[in-house]
Amino acid sequence: MGRSLASQALPLALLAAALAAAPRSSAAQEPPTLSGAWTASALTEQWSIAAWGDACGPRPRPQGAPGGAVQIKQQGSELSISGASRSWSTAECWEQMPGLARSKHSASGNARSWQTRCTTSANDPRQAVVTTTTQATDTRIQMVETGQYRFIIQDTTCSASVTRTRTYTLVRREGEAPPAASAPPVASAPAAEGKPAAEGKPVASAPAAEGKPAAPRACDAPGEPARLQVTPSRKLMRPGERFQFRALVLDADGCALPTRPAWSIAPGPLASAATVDATGALSLGADAGEGRLGLVASIAGKGVTVAIEVTSPDRYDALLARSGLNPAGESDQAAIAVIATGTIGGRTTTGEDVARQRKHLFVAIVGGVAACLGFAGLILLRRGRRRTEGELEGPVSTGDAPAAPDSAGAWAGPAPAGAPRADGIAGGAARDEAPARPASRVRGKICPTCGENYPGEAMFCGKDGTQLVPLN
Repeated sequence: MGRSLASQALPLALLAAALAAAPRSSAAQEPPTLSGAWTASALTEQWSIAAWGDACGPRPRPQGAPGGAVQIKQQGSELSISGASRSWSTAECWEQMPGLARSKHSASGNARSWQTRCTTSANDPRQAVVTTTTQATDTRIQMVETGQYRFIIQDTTCSASVTRTRTYTLVRREGEAPPAASAPPVASAPAAEGKPAAEGKPVASAPAAEGKPAAPRACDAPGEPARLQVTPSRKLMRPGERFQFRALVLDADGCALPTRPAWSIAPGPLASAATVDATGALSLGADAGEGRLGLVASIAGKGVTVAIEVTSPDRYDALLARSGLNPAGESDQAAIAVIATGTIGGRTTTGEDVARQRKHLFVAIVGGVAACLGFAGLILLRRGRRRTEGELEGPVSTGDAPAAPDSAGAWAGPAPAGAPRADGIAGGAARDEAPARPASRVRGKICPTCGENYPGEAMFCGKDGTQLVPLN
């Protein structure tokens, strides 16, 4: 009986110990940090136009961003990413349109999922709603942003939507030792700027975004170059082989253009062992060693880099089996670069141009009114001067008898120099400024007793009161 109880107690004790250790073991399995060196794919944009009149300005066109090496820092539950043309955080939207501000944000507790919503203010005539969603695994991060834009310009509705995507791939986690220089590279990984190659040296070119090759359309009047694609995006080759890469330049509507890109070999350990001609035909020297090679196709300042893995014939089949390439050693994807640089914010310049035109029109109208007022003022000024001269040149007595003031103090004849006239101007000064014109003779009166002259309206002599008589 005692042995039976002992045999039952032992499994129960082991089970209890396992249950007690389980939470501790689960808690110890924290997800690895996302801080470290990563590589970013090129940012791609896809626009959809709902309504776009002439007043809206240029139609939105894809505006991508080049890929490249980036550094990611995990700060609490958020990620801070720097490199590949700009810095960015999971706590903000990628779109940087003026007037756009964050209105909502959420982040998972294990720093693997984020969503940010950005909107414009209610009184902004440019209404926009942008939602940025980021999902992460231990080795891969994907950002997808959708935007809805609706503007009202000159009673015209401008409506469009966009989808932006970018993928980040882990190169080396923070705290991990760098890979050994002699380790052979994996053929399935695209060439990345700053990523160690088989010889421990970086390939000096950015990775290209990969996607399905677009089928070109024949158009009578294609537009400007908007997309460059090179196929295949990855290729496995042996020393001494030659391969023809295919490049295609398309406009925003998918029309094929006759434009051809410029081809070059990216700097690297195998650059001196490879040559490429103007058509994109790559030739490897027979003595080329194993490693990674970058082939660059560029146009209008934008380019893509395709990854080429060079391996010996005896290792070719093994690498091909685990590379994910087709039996010909080629990728089914195309390396893609966005060439066009237009964006929805281009309407800001158009709006400024309209405002500038209105300002110039307003200044022209004000200037015209001011010129008319000035011309009218000049005419009034001249008329005022003529009226003043006429008043200064009024009738003046030219009798031979000395002039005498009337009862109001005015002088009927030529006034002595300095004597005031009825208009308040000195007599001498008036004669100096405006010579008197001959006027009609004014008849006065004379005192028969003393012979003193008086104006015609005087009645009696001021000296002895004798009644005045008119002059002949």
